[in-house]
Amino acid sequence: MNEAEALSRLFTAYGLKDGDLYFLDLIPLVEMVWAEGHNQEAELRILEAFARRHMEELNGLLGYQAVTERDLENFMDRFARRRPPQALLAKLRTIACHRVRRRSSGEMADKAGRILEYCIDIAAACVTRYPYSLRERIMEGERRLLGELLPLLQGQSGS
Repeated sequence: MNEAEALSRLFTAYGLKDGDLYFLDLIPLVEMVWAEGHNQEAELRILEAFARRHMEELNGLLGYQAVTERDLENFMDRFARRRPPQALLAKLRTIACHRVRRRSSGEMADKAGRILEYCIDIAAACVTRYPYSLRERIMEGERRLLGELLPLLQGQSGS
């Protein structure tokens, strides 16, 4: 099954909207927001800032407003403000990382690197308890997810 067929099946199975396709690159960031089991305001602000920049870049590349504010709000509601099914995120992760890697050149130069940077920002934005020890600024779930995303976004073996 090719990528388009896989996406079509996922969109049907999980009731995703056409506008969600524009934000597929953001799945690693969404996963990072939910890595410790809940979202936090600072993490949501970082995700939304990246999503807005992403929306502006896409519209600029296309030369018209293909992605709207409503598309962004719908995506944020379904993926960031409410926790999406983990199975959906896991399935979308591989597709998203592959798409980002494939397009990380030219106009979308180093999109994979920017996504990793924002994932680190999200991971470091909040802790779940104070005081935290020297290596607890990034929670274990976030640390594990970063380790999984790194090879996927860099195209290393195992992707």
